[in-house]
Amino acid sequence: MKLYEEGRKQIARHVLIADTLQSEIDEGLYRVGQRLPSEAEICSRFKENRYTVRQALDLLVNTGVVRSHQGKGHYVCEKPLDIEYTITPGMRFSDVISRLGCKPGAQVLSQRVCAPPPPIAHHLALVEGEHAYRLEILRFADDIPLSWNITWLPERYFPQLLRHTETFVSLYGLLYEHYGTRLQRLWSTFQAIYPNARETLYLRVSPNTNLLHIESLMRDQHGRPVEYTSAKYRGDLCKVSIHF
Repeated sequence: MKLYEEGRKQIARHVLIADTLQSEIDEGLYRVGQRLPSEAEICSRFKENRYTVRQALDLLVNTGVVRSHQGKGHYVCEKPLDIEYTITPGMRFSDVISRLGCKPGAQVLSQRVCAPPPPIAHHLALVEGEHAYRLEILRFADDIPLSWNITWLPERYFPQLLRHTETFVSLYGLLYEHYGTRLQRLWSTFQAIYPNARETLYLRVSPNTNLLHIESLMRDQHGRPVEYTSAKYRGDLCKVSIHF
């Protein structure tokens, strides 16, 4: 208990206030469409100044938990997404999201060719100094950011890959269309983590929002390991099930 209290003291006050209010919303204390207590009431409750309370409320607005009406206060939003993301041996993100009735989307934030770190080179069976494509991808459902992916693909199997990513929608669709490659999962690992500063910005989440970190290795139809991905999914918007 002492360690827990010491840990809470290290978290910014506005984040603690935002997390408390969000927990109360999740528990049903405030319903969808209901007005939250006023800034003055929240200041009195937490014994904090208006600046700190406004930071907390802004955080809830930015993460889609509440909406602000000027002069009227803050109101609880309906949850924008409730995604049940199913992992199968050969699943495609765009197919899963489409089947759930949402519009899939993707944005390539960065791409380059380089030598991957040794653990990733080992997973992809690359020789020393061999290069791979590194793609940083933000994935969406109904224009809401859902996951942040870093994907590695051996350069030797996909020549000139970066010429085909300008109109990127589905990575697996691209690999099949241009290279005839079908991917199947070899393994995945799962870990609950907190986002770093960059991830909070792009995924539009609070620093205390849980992310589900999934690392996966995929093989092609010839049995060669050809894709390693580190994917971080928003834990507030989706749950993951595994079907093998």
